[in-house]
Amino acid sequence: MSVQLTRRGALMSGGAMIALTACGEAQKPLAAPDANAGFDGLSKSWLDELASASPAYATALGDHRFDGELPDISAAGRAARMAQVKATQTKLAALDRAKLTRDNQVDAAMISESLAFETFQTEKLQNWAWDPLTYSGLTGGALYSLMARAFAPLPERLLNAAARMEKFPALLAETRKQLVAARVPPIHAQTYAAQNGGATSIIDNLILAQAKDLGPEDKARLTKAAETAKTAVAEHQKWIDETLVPGAKGDFRYGPLYDEQLHYSINAPTPRADLLAKARADADAIRDAMFEISAKLVNAKPSADKLATIKAGMAIAAKDRPARDKLMADATKTLAEATAFCREKDFISMPDAAVKIIEMPKFQQGVAVAYCDSPGPLDRNLDTFYAISPIPADWSAEQAKSFLSEYNSHMLYELSIHEAMPGHYLQIWHSNKHPSVTRAVLGSGAFIEGWACYAEDLMIEQGFGADSPLRRLTNLKMRLRSVTNAILDQGVHVENWDEATAMKFMTAEAFQEEREAAGKWTRARLSSGQLSTYFVGWGEHHALRKDAEAKWGADFALKKYHDAALSHGSPPARFVRALMFDEPVT
Repeated sequence: MSVQLTRRGALMSGGAMIALTACGEAQKPLAAPDANAGFDGLSKSWLDELASASPAYATALGDHRFDGELPDISAAGRAARMAQVKATQTKLAALDRAKLTRDNQVDAAMISESLAFETFQTEKLQNWAWDPLTYSGLTGGALYSLMARAFAPLPERLLNAAARMEKFPALLAETRKQLVAARVPPIHAQTYAAQNGGATSIIDNLILAQAKDLGPEDKARLTKAAETAKTAVAEHQKWIDETLVPGAKGDFRYGPLYDEQLHYSINAPTPRADLLAKARADADAIRDAMFEISAKLVNAKPSADKLATIKAGMAIAAKDRPARDKLMADATKTLAEATAFCREKDFISMPDAAVKIIEMPKFQQGVAVAYCDSPGPLDRNLDTFYAISPIPADWSAEQAKSFLSEYNSHMLYELSIHEAMPGHYLQIWHSNKHPSVTRAVLGSGAFIEGWACYAEDLMIEQGFGADSPLRRLTNLKMRLRSVTNAILDQGVHVENWDEATAMKFMTAEAFQEEREAAGKWTRARLSSGQLSTYFVGWGEHHALRKDAEAKWGADFALKKYHDAALSHGSPPARFVRALMFDEPVT
């Protein structure tokens, strides 16, 4: 999972600091030079408004003009933001996109899609009223984004942290006003309860621990702000535990809204039924390949039970697992090996910025096992974090064994490839070099996740672990996970699967360990559409390469292709195809 995805789904509501005059009357299409100049001004205004409406999001992007601010999440703030959105949509409609450069055509389409998605979330989905996770990043995330990277001198970042902490009481009070407990699904309330306290650990460990670098007056202000914030977080926790969690009665299923949510998640018009049919067919084909390898590992006959044989093969792989306290060390080792292999094979241009493996901050735990946290597109030469969630201290030995059997020594290679090299870390490094800030801000989740899944296949194809049947089997299991994610997504939100049905599907047909399946059941309830991005994007990247091989013929070279495919930022794959092959931008 990439943090880029979290950015795209960031809370967009809030009052703006920059006024925008609504353009209610029709405007004449602009001439070609003026069309591009007009679009440049429009995109800059759009980004300015987005940053001022979502200050914590702006900090993550690398726009530090609002580092001491928090958003206005009130009804008035939402109304002001929606007025900006509709005004920008009117301006976009007035542009003659045919007269824009091809790059600007792509950016205009991405802004248009983003504004439509924001409108859908605010007006139709109304996630501000029932999804507390839209607020969880506004406390812990707002502070973490200031302290995790040294984009400015420490005293400046500490004082901005103080300014934000001073606003915690008002922000959290407004959060309590906006959330309607009866509409909040229990799983969302429970996850929010576990994440809320993460802000306190950031205050203690990343902010107050460095207060010695401030002068007496500034240190006193910081200390007071920290106490104010911690008191507010504790008060909010009490409300969560005593009011929100007991009162949470909402349904986590998207139901009739799923199709629209899926469209925005995968950035493609693929009908839900078509996607599901293809996923089921691909899952069957992957299981056939897994059976072929597993049958040789366990000496099974061709007539043997397919699922049982694959499960037996996966059990052999699961025996090679790290110790409970060695997960991070073993992940570091796999990352180093994968990086060395990519350099040796030279099939893509390599990053010149560092990646660090870290323990996932508490305020982000409970959704995904790992993610890649890259610096914002406006920040340069800062660290990328490959974050792994620690094994919970309260897990039993059997639960830890289940988790480590899933993330065994073979699977850790797949995880490091996906999240870091040559997956998210490498791809987003390329993406952030694209000159269009708009495109970097609006990265397509399907393109980003799809690349990381394609990278897993690429490494096996190029020989990284290909001589080990257990590595190849594990790679196929990861491929199957991407496919079955899409099936699970629809099963949960459209077909009303209960926990037993979902768990049986994941453990019996996707060969996931109990802890992995339990975590995915939680994740499927907390999100909608995002789990389908892996499968859709994986297919798009393989199809794009196949087309390049056919179109370029003898001129095709793997490094040339990879660098070209990643040179356009992270737009939906259909736009990359149009730009690479000189096709119309539709």
